[in-house]
Amino acid sequence: MTTTRALTEQDIPALQAAITRDTFHQGEWEVNDFIHTPTSPKVSTVIEDAQGPIAFVCFTKTLRITCVWNDEVENHRNAKAIIFGIRDAVQLARANGFTEIIITTTHDKLATFFTQVMKMKQSGSEFLLAV
Repeated sequence: MTTTRALTEQDIPALQAAITRDTFHQGEWEVNDFIHTPTSPKVSTVIEDAQGPIAFVCFTKTLRITCVWNDEVENHRNAKAIIFGIRDAVQLARANGFTEIIITTTHDKLATFFTQVMKMKQSGSEFLLAV
């Protein structure tokens, strides 16, 4: 039978071993990514069966932003809008208990803006900003 339970302190060595073995996300995760703190609230669980842990799962409160430009060639105005909009999104996220903002794009110039100007962490086509 497969069950789910809360991650406990006793699970940390197995979690660390799983992170070390993980070839899908090499270097992407650390044990602290699964640990609840006042500045990074989250819920982490262990899915297991009679043989032991199958997966370690972390749930966060994420504000995902989707946007369409009125005129995509107006780079200067759009850049200002991103800065203004993300500042407002951070305030909204914090006020409502969210811990991170994620924006997805495959546009190279926008991706560069997110990483270099906004200092967002890139993972594939997703750009994350901790709030």
